[in-house]
Amino acid sequence: MNSSIGNQERSGYGITRRSFLQSGSLGLVGLSAANALALPRTQAAQTSAEGLPGFGRAKSVVVLYLYGAPSQMDTLDPKPDAPSETRGEFKTIPSSLPGIPVCEHLPRIAKNLHRVALIRSMTHSSNNHSVSVALSGLPRSEPVIEANGKDDRHWPYFGSVLEFLWKRQGLDAASTGIPVNLILPWTLNAKSDPRRWSPHAAWLGRAYNPVIPQFVGRGSREVGNPANVGGQAGFSRFDPYDGLTPESTFRFEGTDLPEDISTSRLMARRQLLKKLDAEGGELVGSSSEAFDRYREVAFNMITDPKVAEAVDVTREPPRVREQYGLTLFAQEALAARRLVEAGVKVVTAFWDDYSNGNQAWDTHNNHFPRLKGGLCPIFDRVLPAFLDDMEQRGLLEKTLVMVISEHGRTPTINKSPGGGRDHWSGAYWGMFFGAGIKTGQVIGATDKQGGYPISDPIDPKDILATMYHLLGFDALQTAIPDRLERPIHLLPYGKVVRELLA
Repeated sequence: MNSSIGNQERSGYGITRRSFLQSGSLGLVGLSAANALALPRTQAAQTSAEGLPGFGRAKSVVVLYLYGAPSQMDTLDPKPDAPSETRGEFKTIPSSLPGIPVCEHLPRIAKNLHRVALIRSMTHSSNNHSVSVALSGLPRSEPVIEANGKDDRHWPYFGSVLEFLWKRQGLDAASTGIPVNLILPWTLNAKSDPRRWSPHAAWLGRAYNPVIPQFVGRGSREVGNPANVGGQAGFSRFDPYDGLTPESTFRFEGTDLPEDISTSRLMARRQLLKKLDAEGGELVGSSSEAFDRYREVAFNMITDPKVAEAVDVTREPPRVREQYGLTLFAQEALAARRLVEAGVKVVTAFWDDYSNGNQAWDTHNNHFPRLKGGLCPIFDRVLPAFLDDMEQRGLLEKTLVMVISEHGRTPTINKSPGGGRDHWSGAYWGMFFGAGIKTGQVIGATDKQGGYPISDPIDPKDILATMYHLLGFDALQTAIPDRLERPIHLLPYGKVVRELLA
């Protein structure tokens, strides 16, 4: 793993014991959340990102997350010269980057590869759908941690951290009425195993949990794409990721006023509520910061429906929706563009499980039929459409886009029906474009089997450090308070990927 901490002795809170003790005279044990950003600079922090380009260039970030983990060999890091038990059955085609082939089932992405930065050497040690490792400061995950979203060892999701930091800078969703941090299409794993980890604010408190609009729609295909159904050959049924009815969309319920309530009457009620809160003191006002903030966001979204309208993709011209494709992930990507345009600063769109029969990119079974018959063609349509749309609207100048997953898949093919590849975090890829990113390049390489990096190994924490850098925060200098109000760096380790920066 790449680490800027070096050999310094670290406490269990991601900050060196030396720094903590040096800061003791400043009263850090009793440090308030508001002052937690004043963490002394360690040697590691001083050299972590100084002088690098792109600092603060991005004003928003979109994550297109492929849950379950795509196979690197069968998508964007093919190994045509490897033995058959490794290379699989797909052929390769040339891409717009000379000498860089990709899977034959990604022709549109192949033509647009020069417009992105592709990292082929992502790697870490958590082999268990460790989404929390990819999207938070958690250093290492285990099945028992990932399976329990309430485990105290979880770190805050990066979107929650950013919302906390931006609030300290004066950007508060409660006053603007624009949610800062939003997830699509639902709580991660809600359809398959809701006990598992889904992005949340952990010790920062529920006030910083992501906002999640409601998906209102249904699948359009009674017989869908090949499904992950163990030893049975089969197809999914009415899975919205395979196809959607045209009226399917996302909504914030309760943002439309009843016919007998005018805006002026709503504002009068709001003023009365504020007066009652003030007069009630602790008795009325102690419901929680989270409740107060959500209530203010709700009031503002009712009086200014900009975000509520943005998340409703049925407001988009049909031709644009069709360019993305009428599938759930496609419409999530379209909604992400609309939300960023409306002022939302963090949008994470998950290609999630819909049922146990069709588990996103988790292709233990029916691997090749699922990639060929559904996953690759849908992804191949969505990504170029999103790239075109964001670029044509000038949104890439200030928006960082990360196309990532939690790990890759095994170099060898298992014996399950349709073939299968299992979990593998030794090597996988990530794709990046937008504000501050140097596109038209491939960073890193893997060995002949696609099992491990042979150059430029890059940890998920390096990606998060780069994201924070482009959004104006040095992850190894900036701090947030932990559960005991002690300062903790945004990440326990990690360095900015210099090669990614324009």
